[in-house]
Amino acid sequence: MSVQKQSHKTLYFSTRDLLIMAVLAALGGVTSTYINTISDAVHAALGFPGASQWAAGLHVIWIVLAMGILRKPGTGTVMGILKGVIELMSGNSHGVIILLVDLVAGILVDFGFLLFSKKRNLFPYLLAGGLATGSNVLVFQLFATIPTNILGISAILLFFSVAFASGLIFAGVVPYLLVNSLAKAGVVKTPPQPAQSRKIGWYILLGVTIAATLLAVIMRINYQGPDSIQITGAVNTPYEFPNLEFTIEKVSRQMEDKGMMVEYSGYPMTEIIDFAEPVEGANTLLIEASDGYAFLISFDELESNPNILIVEQGKGNNASYDVVGPESTKAWVRNVTRLNVIAAKGLTIITLQGERIEFDPDEWVSQMDSTQISLPDGSRKLQGVPLWKVLEPTISGTDPKTIVFNSNEDTLELDWTEIEDNNDLRIFTVVEEDGISFALAEMSGEVKLFPLTEIEIE
Repeated sequence: MSVQKQSHKTLYFSTRDLLIMAVLAALGGVTSTYINTISDAVHAALGFPGASQWAAGLHVIWIVLAMGILRKPGTGTVMGILKGVIELMSGNSHGVIILLVDLVAGILVDFGFLLFSKKRNLFPYLLAGGLATGSNVLVFQLFATIPTNILGISAILLFFSVAFASGLIFAGVVPYLLVNSLAKAGVVKTPPQPAQSRKIGWYILLGVTIAATLLAVIMRINYQGPDSIQITGAVNTPYEFPNLEFTIEKVSRQMEDKGMMVEYSGYPMTEIIDFAEPVEGANTLLIEASDGYAFLISFDELESNPNILIVEQGKGNNASYDVVGPESTKAWVRNVTRLNVIAAKGLTIITLQGERIEFDPDEWVSQMDSTQISLPDGSRKLQGVPLWKVLEPTISGTDPKTIVFNSNEDTLELDWTEIEDNNDLRIFTVVEEDGISFALAEMSGEVKLFPLTEIEIE
C-alpha cells in the first residue's frame, strides 16, 4: 500500500485535476459552435470592422478557468489540446486548424500565468486571457487568403485588438471573479505549489512551443492544397484548372471581409464553371478543400455575385487556390481541391392547406452548420439547417400538431413542440456524385431518417 500511495504522489496531474480539465474542455468544445453562431449574428447586425471578434474571449474562458483552479504549469496546454480535439470531433467548420488555434491559446495561458509568482492576482488572468484570445486572429491568418493591399494588415491589427479586449473581459475578469468566488465558498481549494514548479513550467512551455511551431509548419505544408482544381460532377467537359486550353484573365474586386473593404485579385468563378459546360438542371456547386471541409453555393449566387473569385496563393508547384467572395463567409474556402457541380433534387414540404413546397438548401446556406453524421455508408461531415427554421414560414398563422417525415420505406412522426426552437434537429444536405439527398439528424450525429423525401404538416 505504501508503494501505491507514493506512486500517486509522483503524478504531476492528479485524477481530480484531469477530471476538472476534461469537464471544462468538454464544455468549451461543445459551446464554441454556438458561440460562433451568436457572434456571427451580432456581427451581421452591427456590421462594424472586427465585430465578429467581440465574443472571442468566450472560447478561451474555459482554459483560463482551469488554470485558475489548478494553478499548475502545463494546465493551459493540456486544456488547449483537449478542447481542440472536442471541437474537431463535434464538427467545427474550421477543420483541423482548430487544433492549432486551441493549442496556441493554451500555451499563451500557461505563459501569462508563468510570468507572475502570485497567481491569485488579476494581472495573470488579464494577460493570459488577452494574449490567448488575440492569438486566434494570428493563427487563422497563417492559413488565410492574403489580400493584395495594406488594408489586410490593418484589418488583422483591428481584429486582434477587438479579440484582445474580449479576452481581457471574458477570459480574464470573468474567470478571475469565478475562481475567487468558488474559493471563498470553499468549493475550490488549491494546494500550495512547490517553488520548482515555475521552473518546470518554463521547460514544459518551451517544449510545447517548439512542438506547436513544428505542427504549424507541417499543417501549412500538408494542407496547402494541390496546384490544380478538379472541375467535376454534372458537367459535359470535366477538366483541371488551370488549363492551357482555357485562358482566363485575372480581375480585381473590392469586397467586404469582416467589416473591412479589401481588394482581392483572382479568376471569376462563373467563367471557370461555364468552361466545364454544366448539364441542364445543374444548380448547385460544392466547394471541397484539402482538409475535408466543403460548402455549397447556388448557381443563382454564382450568376448574381461577381465577387466570387478563385484566388491563387504561391506560384508554380507551390501554388494553391482559395475561394473568396460568397455571401456566406463559411463558403470562403481555403486550399480548394475540387469544384463539384450538382443537379440538386428537391425535398417536398406539404402544408396544412395541402400546398406543396420544394425545400431549396441554397436558400438556407447562411443558417447551416457542419457536423459529422453517421450515414449507412459511414460517417460524413455534412451541413444542416435547423428544421424549425425551415418549417416556421410554412405554418405561419396555423396551429400544427404533428409533423410527419417520410423516406422511401420508413415514416417518423414528431410533435411540433419537440421541433419548435430546437437547433439540434436539422435537415442535412447529403451530396453524392449524381445529386443531392437529405437526412433528418441531430447535431450529435444521430440520424432520425434517411433519405428524407417528404415532410407533411398535420
